[in-house]
Amino acid sequence: MSGIWKIVTPLLGVLALVAVLAAGWSGYSWWSAAKGNEAETVVARDTALRAARQLAVTLQSVDPAHPEDSIAAWEAAATGPLLQKLRTDKQKYLGDLQKSPSTSQATVVDAALTALNANAGTATAITALDVSQSALVNGVPGAPTVRQLRVKLTLSRTTDQGWKVSSSGLVNA
Repeated sequence: MSGIWKIVTPLLGVLALVAVLAAGWSGYSWWSAAKGNEAETVVARDTALRAARQLAVTLQSVDPAHPEDSIAAWEAAATGPLLQKLRTDKQKYLGDLQKSPSTSQATVVDAALTALNANAGTATAITALDVSQSALVNGVPGAPTVRQLRVKLTLSRTTDQGWKVSSSGLVNA
């Protein structure tokens, strides 16, 4: 072997070894991301966001013909302090719905998570809603009005029923 090949051959061997190690590390990183904590976080994020969209609609919708069902739906969407408040004030809410019956149906314009702790099972979401409301006069719905609301939801993941709202409030403009 000539002098140059005595240097190039070991150098090519080292470069080949580095390439194999880099490919192995890249493959392991990809596999780890697909199977590891990052994938769980993505699933938690997507699930929490889907839940926030649905829960926001539930908490802003009322059927005056079935106020007990509306309140039951609110309770089913809630956990923690919000659920306790709904249960404590249930008779007050029923009285309000019976005294001033109106329909309320929300649709989500947009929603986003502003915080997520997948390990702790907590998230915060902001939802933009269009809420169509119609007062009932003598059992007949009046002309609907549409309000735009921005609602902040604090979500908690329950072990048996998925994401629920533990607190809710309007976001000021």
